[in-house]
Amino acid sequence: MKRLIITSDLINRWAWMGFLSLGLLTLQPFASAGDTSQIPISPPVQRSEPDKRFINYTLPAGTAFHVLLQTPLSTEINQLDDPVEVISNQHIYLYEELMFPKNTRFLGKIIQLEPPIQGREAILAVTFQEIILDNGEKLPIQAHVRTDRKDHTWGGKLTSGTKPYLSTQRVAGIGEYNKVVFGGPRAMGTHITIPPGEHWTIILDQPLSITKAKADLY
Repeated sequence: MKRLIITSDLINRWAWMGFLSLGLLTLQPFASAGDTSQIPISPPVQRSEPDKRFINYTLPAGTAFHVLLQTPLSTEINQLDDPVEVISNQHIYLYEELMFPKNTRFLGKIIQLEPPIQGREAILAVTFQEIILDNGEKLPIQAHVRTDRKDHTWGGKLTSGTKPYLSTQRVAGIGEYNKVVFGGPRAMGTHITIPPGEHWTIILDQPLSITKAKADLY
């Protein structure tokens, strides 16, 4: 069987939609991060025309936006409700129409900030509430930042102990050896610092509805 290799450099936008309609290509909910332009938004996006002059789009909860952080963040300096801004790092298309161009602004705020304490790192969480379009229009959204924690926060890890101990380790076929482990009082936690330019993935918590006049699209 011959293998067909398809790359984004070889497929223009109409070909993408053709593969989708035939079931030969599936767009994953989370496109790979990076500065790649003209990547369609995560499916399924609903489209309707209750009024022939307009087209309504609905992006479902779980839709991902790849963005770049513009605001420096630090649990040592920032406070709750401080504003946070990011910009999209790729064009976002809906049904082949450019809906959010690269550098579209997303505005959010810090919703959780806890300083470090003895035994635990600092904690930081950010959510987003608005998208600012090229024409100045504001779209309300509810979205979180994907992190490596289920509660969408950074930090919060327990620190290690401060007192070293020798612990005897036993390995089958090798024997015993001593290993230094730390116990006793835990170390003081550290602050979280996130510099501008960090790559983030924003995930919609609720569907986002967009209405476009056909004159804007064609």
